[in-house]
Amino acid sequence: MTKKLDSSIKFLNLVADYNREPMLLLSAEGEIKEANRTADRLFELAESKITHFDQLKIFLFDNQSFTWEYLEKNISSLPIMVSYTNDKSDTKLVFQFSLKVHKSDLETTYFLVLDPVQDDSVDLETYRQAEEMFYKSFHLSPDAISITRLSDGLFLEVNKSFIQLTGYQREELIGRTVTDVNLWCVPEERKKMTDGLLKGEKSYMEATYRIKGGELAEGQISARAITIDGETCLISVVRDLRHQKKIERELRASKKQLEIINRATNDAIWDWNLQTDELFWNDGMQRIFGYESSDIESVIGWWENKIHEEDRQRVVKRILHFVEKGEETWFDKYRFARKDESYAYVYDKGNILFDENSKPVRMIGGMVDITDRVLAEESLLIRNQQIAEYAFFNSHKVRAPLSRLLGLVLLLDDNHISVEEQKDLLDKVKITAEEIDDMIREITKIFY
Repeated sequence: MTKKLDSSIKFLNLVADYNREPMLLLSAEGEIKEANRTADRLFELAESKITHFDQLKIFLFDNQSFTWEYLEKNISSLPIMVSYTNDKSDTKLVFQFSLKVHKSDLETTYFLVLDPVQDDSVDLETYRQAEEMFYKSFHLSPDAISITRLSDGLFLEVNKSFIQLTGYQREELIGRTVTDVNLWCVPEERKKMTDGLLKGEKSYMEATYRIKGGELAEGQISARAITIDGETCLISVVRDLRHQKKIERELRASKKQLEIINRATNDAIWDWNLQTDELFWNDGMQRIFGYESSDIESVIGWWENKIHEEDRQRVVKRILHFVEKGEETWFDKYRFARKDESYAYVYDKGNILFDENSKPVRMIGGMVDITDRVLAEESLLIRNQQIAEYAFFNSHKVRAPLSRLLGLVLLLDDNHISVEEQKDLLDKVKITAEEIDDMIREITKIFY
C-alpha cells in the first residue's frame, strides 16, 4: 500500500511538472517547497534564489503588493486577478490566482495555481507554446518514450508510441517496474546504461527487449537522467529497429550470395555511373587480370587506358554510341592489358539502366577472358590451312602410284597372261600398295 501511495504522489508531481500553468506548493509560512517547470521558468526561481512567496513580486490591480500576509487575510475572496512583471523584459503578465489548502495532523500546505489570462502579452504566449511543444513532442513522437525511476525502473509515464511498440496498455505499465513486465532480455544491459549515466557518460545502445506476449524485438535506446521531485529518473527513447534489422539481414544474405557468385564466375563485374563517370569493379579484376585493389582507379579513363591501342578508339567510340542512342545492351571483343603488361582477349557485355525520364544513368556488365578460346581458334585456323596445303601437295604424289596400281589390276584381269606373269604382276601390286600406304601414313601424321 505504501508503495502504491508513493507511486501515486510521484505521478501527481510529474503531471504538475508538465502542466502549462505555473504551480507552487507552499508551507503555512509562505515558504516555497516545490514548483513546476512553468513556475520555475516564469519566476526564475533557481536563478534568483527565490524561496518565499513575498519574493515573487506579484501585485494586485491597484499596484498593492500581493504579500503572504495579505493572502492569509483574504483567502475567502479567492480567486482574484493578479499581475506579474518580468524585470528583464518589462512584460506584464496577468493571472487568475487560486489556492487550495491541505491540512493534516503533521502540517498545513497550500497548493497555488496561476491560471494565465489571455492578453496582449507575447511573453505569456511564449511560456504556453514551450509547454505545449514539450507535451506534443512527448506524446506525439514517433519514437517510443518512457520516464522511469532510475533506482528500480518504475514507470512514471509512457507515450503512445511506447504503448504501440510494447503492446502494453498505459495502465499496465504505470506503477510497475521494467522488471515486473520483464522488459529487458538482458537486465545487465540496463545496469550498464544506468551506470554510464551516473558517471556522466552518454547513453546510446542497441538492445533486445521483450514486448507483451514474449516476442523479442530489437531497438536503439538512448537515455538521459532527469530529476523529478528530487529523485533521479530516466527519460528513455526507443527506436524500433525490427524492420531495419530485417533488411540488414536480407542484405547480408544477398551480399554473401553475391560473394559466392563472384568467386564462382570468371567474369570481372563492373558498374559504371554514367553521370559521374565512376567505374567500380568486383574482385574479378584482381583474380583474372592480376591487379591489386590499389592499382585500380574508380574512373572510366582507367579502363580506357588498359585497352590495346589498336582497339581503343573503336571500342570507346562504339560504347559511347550505344549510350547516346539509349540502346539497352552493348557488347564488344578487344584486347585488355593485364598487370604483367601482357594482353588478354576479352568479351565485354553491359546493360544500360535508365531513370524515370528514360535517361541512361548506369551501365552494369561483365568482362570475360576469352584468350584461350581465341588462341585455340587461331591455332585451328592455322592447322586447317596447313592440312589443306599438305593435302594439295600430296594429292599429286598419291595419284601416280594409284594410277600404276589401277593399271596392274587391269593387267591381272587379262586371261591370256601366264602364271609367271601373274605372279610378277602381284608382286608389283604389293609394292605399289605399300608405297601408297606409306604416303597415307605420312598424311595422317599431321592430324595426330
